[in-house]
Amino acid sequence: MSVGRWYPSVVTGPDGRQIIVSGQSERGTGTPTPVVERFPALRHPVPWRPYDIPLDLASERFRSDAPFRNDYPHLFSLRDGKIYGLGRDADQQWLLDLATETRTDLPRRPADFRGYGSAVPLPAGFRGPDSVLVLGGDPHDPNTYRLSGGAWSAEEPRAFGRTQDDTLILPDGTLLTVNGALATRDYGYGPFNPKADLKYRQTELRDARGHWRLGPAQRLPRGYHSNALVMPDGRVMVTGDELQQIANDPDIRDRMDGSIEIYEPPYLHQGGPRPALDQVPGGELAYDAEFRVRSSTASRVKRAVLLAPTTVTHAVNTSQRHLELRFTEAPGTGTGTGSDGSIGLRTPPGAADAPPGYYMLFLLDAKGVPSTAKWVKLGHR
Repeated sequence: MSVGRWYPSVVTGPDGRQIIVSGQSERGTGTPTPVVERFPALRHPVPWRPYDIPLDLASERFRSDAPFRNDYPHLFSLRDGKIYGLGRDADQQWLLDLATETRTDLPRRPADFRGYGSAVPLPAGFRGPDSVLVLGGDPHDPNTYRLSGGAWSAEEPRAFGRTQDDTLILPDGTLLTVNGALATRDYGYGPFNPKADLKYRQTELRDARGHWRLGPAQRLPRGYHSNALVMPDGRVMVTGDELQQIANDPDIRDRMDGSIEIYEPPYLHQGGPRPALDQVPGGELAYDAEFRVRSSTASRVKRAVLLAPTTVTHAVNTSQRHLELRFTEAPGTGTGTGSDGSIGLRTPPGAADAPPGYYMLFLLDAKGVPSTAKWVKLGHR
């Protein structure tokens, strides 16, 4: 790259290239770089096959800069094919146009400075997301803020404010918030204190109508350097926090941090067997194209969704994406046989809706219970 970066943000654009923004330069803390880069440069093809190792591929400098004052701005590639850079400072909300390499201002966010808090591109059916929900980052502000159509609106607040939180899109399209703290290394009783305010262990869930409710408490408080991701079996893996041993184990010499917690969302406790996804196509799937999967429980399948794999650090997750797949044929009808378990589906309309790459494919029943996912690969067919 043209400049060193510490704590940058990176997002995949519709063409599969990485847009790299912000971070402290090689000169050290307090020197955030305004330089935006694209990798690989437009003159190079995007590595696509497993053996396309991206050695000796140049990055290139974007024509416009993005001088974020603070680390880890949230970056999102939305359905219009543009990159939304939502800075931690309220006045640094920017739109990057990949075609013209220009930067334009978005409206100022209603809330003031937001530290390490999460943001999520909200599901929007079979198209890619066109709005973003900003949460957390301020322990004194439980409100959530949505950017849609170039305007901000206040959404239903969570139970309390927190920083260091991670919010995930689940296969059924609901949201789950885990982790959180009062400040970077403070759970409510001062930095490095073994005690922790129990509320920061509380999970929260947002339903399809946008209503929040508290969920079960985590075993441990997890704040700075915590992470969370959705696994292919529909469970959530929660990891990390550099102060885990200090917050819960006063003996800092025993190196007993690094534990993992597994959360089972409510949809796994609905009773009865889960839907089955038995077979998906190999190779690559073109955009806006029909493909077929097989399920031994095809008659129970009501929804099919794609969920992008997660890339998360410091409450920043730039790769989340949830898309409903369209049915081209009623589940269970097959191709004239009526009982072969075949389901016809159609991929998202284009790369702006779902950037090329791998996605988890889930089948869901009428209660929103997901199958175990299988991986499919979009694009370049």
